[in-house]
Amino acid sequence: MYRFFRSRIVLPLLIGLLYGMFLRLGFGVNPGGWFNIVSKAFLIVTPFSLGALAVFMAARGQRTSVRQDAAVAAKAMLLFLLAMFVTLLEGLVCIVLVLPVFMVAAVLGGMLAGRLHRRMAASKGTVSAFALLPLLLGPIEATLPPAQSEQVVSTTMHIAAPPQVVFDQLADVRAIRPEELGFAFVHLIGLPKPIEADMRGTGAGAVRVSRWEKNVRFEEVITHWERPRAMHYRFHIPPGSIPRDALDQHVELGGAYFTVLDGGYDLAPSADGGTELTLTTRFLNKSQLKLYGDLWGRMVLQDFHRSILGLMRRRAEQV
Repeated sequence: MYRFFRSRIVLPLLIGLLYGMFLRLGFGVNPGGWFNIVSKAFLIVTPFSLGALAVFMAARGQRTSVRQDAAVAAKAMLLFLLAMFVTLLEGLVCIVLVLPVFMVAAVLGGMLAGRLHRRMAASKGTVSAFALLPLLLGPIEATLPPAQSEQVVSTTMHIAAPPQVVFDQLADVRAIRPEELGFAFVHLIGLPKPIEADMRGTGAGAVRVSRWEKNVRFEEVITHWERPRAMHYRFHIPPGSIPRDALDQHVELGGAYFTVLDGGYDLAPSADGGTELTLTTRFLNKSQLKLYGDLWGRMVLQDFHRSILGLMRRRAEQV
């Protein structure tokens, strides 16, 4: 029983773990080179091959079911994700962002491996082909031109206060208490919370300095000021203003893969005397994962927008 457990359960999971860690370390050695972590080769093909290898090892000499194949692949992937988190190779934010695509790719790889094994005994060549697939596709993908994608996210919230009152809350936002932000998924998974925003000057050309937890600091340079209708700005992220340990490098603002460009607030009076406040942010997805990066970027910003707009509503309605 012990030998069966060791060979059918532990060994496949360990092989999947070691394979995944080898590729994670290899893809992370030279960012921007032939092997890039934020690429289809790593984020899609690597979990696909990991799930396949785990199932090939688990199915040796045995006939497995589709359900068993999916379970083995999923367990191997979860172990790999846990190992990356424990060894600090990836933060919680990145783990959460890649979890859906990693699990789906791993399970599909495992199911394909199981099907191949049932139809024909997998040869060493077949196993090697799956193992080498990310290493073969990585350099090919690196030669492709960057698939940059520009996205605009807008969120609107009704506030029971006139536009003049709401507008005055936007410039100087002092001493933000955590409870004022309410629940936000992005903060739950580790993104820093805003602490304050300090407006230096008024009108176009003024600078609003935003400070977040973990010593994050960046500037919003005012490009359009029309009280009480609009306040627009462009982001300026000076070098060193976001400490390395504050945000994972793969989701860092102004980093190699994602950056925020500009945004602003627009205010419109509502029929009940209140205000429709809209927060808009334009961001650039510079990774090779256009659709997936766009999706997560939009989801994260929508969640963050709701948190900030909720803060503005609470303060304006208390005036």
